[in-house]
Amino acid sequence: MKRHIYRDTAYSKAHFKQDTPSWFVTFYESLSRREVFCKKTGAIIASTGKSREYVCRLFKATTGITLGVYLNDIRIEHAAAMLTTTNNDIIDIALESGFENLSTFYHLFKKKKGISPKQFRKRYSVML
Repeated sequence: MKRHIYRDTAYSKAHFKQDTPSWFVTFYESLSRREVFCKKTGAIIASTGKSREYVCRLFKATTGITLGVYLNDIRIEHAAAMLTTTNNDIIDIALESGFENLSTFYHLFKKKKGISPKQFRKRYSVML
């Protein structure tokens, strides 16, 4: 089974092959910033100046998953953190996490976490 480097908590540039383009390493590292992962995928790719096909192919070859799956995982983790540490409405958290469609947010959240955002908040919320 192929290891997904994004799941490593101690991720560093050392995980990339030496022939990985430096622009890609910078691009990958930028994806963890909220001002980047909240943009639409097309806008994120456009910021590289490379073609969508090339960026997506290189991302999949390098990480083992698609860019879309990676971005959604980051967005879900951001939303999960907000659900447990704020009293913000779930719709606001979804929007702040980069989801434009509440239905998609609920579907992906439940798929990744096994429970709905509301149930997640009840179960894991820090006393607010």
